Amino acid sequence: LNQIVVRNQEVARILIDSRAFNQRRTLIPVSENDRVGKNLNVLSEQALKNAKDKASEYGEECTRLIDVVDFPDCISNTVKSYIGNILCVETLRCARAVAYDKGVKTRTVTLRGDDVKPNGVMSGGYSDNQGHSTLLALEPMKERRVQLDQYWDELTPLQNKLKSIEIPAKQYNDLNNELISAQRQLAQCKSNMKNSTLGVVQKDLDEAKKALEDVEIEIEKNSKILAELQEKVKTLEMMKNNDKNSQEKRKKELQALLSKAEKKVTQNKDKAEMAKREVMQIAAAVDSLEASIKTDENELQSKKDEYEKLLEMLPAAETALAEAAAEEAAASQAVDDLRNAVRQRSGRLAKVTKEIDMLRKEETKAKGKKEEREKESTRLYESEKANLKHARATLKKREWLEDAQVHFNKKGNLYDFDGYTIQKGTVEIKELSDKIDKLERCLCMKNVSNLDVIEAKVIDINSKREQVTGEFDMIKKTISYLDKKKVEVLRRAHKSVNDDFDKIFNCLLPDANANLVAPEGKTVCDGLEVKVSFNGVVKDSLHELSGGQRSLVALSLILAMLKFNPAPLYILDEVDAALDLSHTANIGMMIRSHFRNSQFIIVSLKQGMFSNADTLFQTSFADGHSTCTRLTGAAYEMVKNDKKLAKQADEITADSQEPKKKKAKGNEASKTAKSG
Repeated sequence: LNQIVVRNQEVARILIDSRAFNQRRTLIPVSENDRVGKNLNVLSEQALKNAKDKASEYGEECTRLIDVVDFPDCISNTVKSYIGNILCVETLRCARAVAYDKGVKTRTVTLRGDDVKPNGVMSGGYSDNQGHSTLLALEPMKERRVQLDQYWDELTPLQNKLKSIEIPAKQYNDLNNELISAQRQLAQCKSNMKNSTLGVVQKDLDEAKKALEDVEIEIEKNSKILAELQEKVKTLEMMKNNDKNSQEKRKKELQALLSKAEKKVTQNKDKAEMAKREVMQIAAAVDSLEASIKTDENELQSKKDEYEKLLEMLPAAETALAEAAAEEAAASQAVDDLRNAVRQRSGRLAKVTKEIDMLRKEETKAKGKKEEREKESTRLYESEKANLKHARATLKKREWLEDAQVHFNKKGNLYDFDGYTIQKGTVEIKELSDKIDKLERCLCMKNVSNLDVIEAKVIDINSKREQVTGEFDMIKKTISYLDKKKVEVLRRAHKSVNDDFDKIFNCLLPDANANLVAPEGKTVCDGLEVKVSFNGVVKDSLHELSGGQRSLVALSLILAMLKFNPAPLYILDEVDAALDLSHTANIGMMIRSHFRNSQFIIVSLKQGMFSNADTLFQTSFADGHSTCTRLTGAAYEMVKNDKKLAKQADEITADSQEPKKKKAKGNEASKTAKSG
């Protein structure tokens, strides 16, 4: 396991920059624990049950690696993600069975440190040259590492300048939270106004106004009825008074006329004629008056008749008047009651009006506060838009902020804004503004204008870093693949070369065997040793062999490797120079039997090699010149079947086999002695 948990990304960056580790390690911030928890990689209960059943067949217990590892809760998701699906057993044999089981198919480790994966890859043990090939492959990365360090050195001061952008981000979050809170309070105020005392009083006031309008309509109807009755009474009384007045007036007029006539008669006695005339005139006038009186009397009689009729109608009218008076009294009482009710309602209405006025004042204040809040909300909204625009522009300029947004408001990292307030931000802004003013006096503003260029360089550096990281990962994958391929090819080559090595060496030296084996406790990848045995007895070292035997071992190993990777043509220059004739003949027979599809050019001076050749060429040196002649026909047969050379070969072979026969006879004699 090459993962190390650190507090935050800043600590990880410091550890990487300081090169605190000799080998490559993966650094995981604690803040990533929640994000990793969304995709936990934990072995299922069914797979664990199958693994335990399989391990019980070998008499062992199987547990999850995460169950035997102690870790704090703050990194639980991270640990589960990396080792949640790894099983732990005691022996390698059980680990293989569990890892390759169809119901499990998961990575398994042993207490000794062996690692078995279901894809067929197994690792473990110790290697002297572990990682050498990887380090050699990573040698070209050193120059890029130096270049990457230079880029980091350029990036560090720029990152320090960009940290000031964190304050506007915090202000934006605080303002956004205040806006949301103000909107909630506004909605709550509207809801409270509907259910408050003002709302209830307003409802009661509307009902009272409606009832008052109904009462006023009823009063108007009763007032009209009363006015009609009073008008009728007045009309009747006027008619009665008019009849009496007209008679008296007529009588008075007649009396006045008579008195006037008498006065004129007395005054005009002397003028009789004139008086007579006047009397006659007056008589005529009297006649006319009498006629008119008669007419008036007739009219008076008719009026009397009408009067009598009216007198007859008077009781009924009085009764109606009494009824009307009673109705008027009842109406007056009702009006008084209504007026009392109106007074009560008016008093209550005055109180309600007073309360309404107070509530209206409060409403006015609330409206003022609402307008202030709306203005504040509008200001905050505009500020939010400006902040969003500024934030988008900032994110566009500083692309690293998009990756950093995941860690905003998370405790324990650089972006922990807990306890950060607007007042604190305002104070920091003022302090930073003062600091900027001081720095502007001693800094070159030209560098500030070059900020965009530097940011572009930073973006370019980040892209190059990502490219280098991608290439680095690709190189690692390639190296890992080549290492696996190398191991597979090496094992296949070892098996093939080992088999051919044993066969070729056994052909050269009958009753002898040679093998390529790994040292004890190591694998084929760690190295191989040559083990030679004669008649089943293994030699401890090659130093126990003779010079000729060591030559045959070397020749057998070379030819076995050449057989694994054949060449079109082989040239052997006096490989039998240090060997006797029997070994030379064995080499020839071995080449003929094991390399039927290969071509050999062999330089030799011994007949044992000639007898197995397909074509012979003879070289000679005469008169200062060397010549090469192909032997054919009789010359070829003579050399190939040279009895002298064959006899020498037989003698040498017999001499080499005589010690073996003596040894065999000695063994038989010892056996006979023992049996006797």
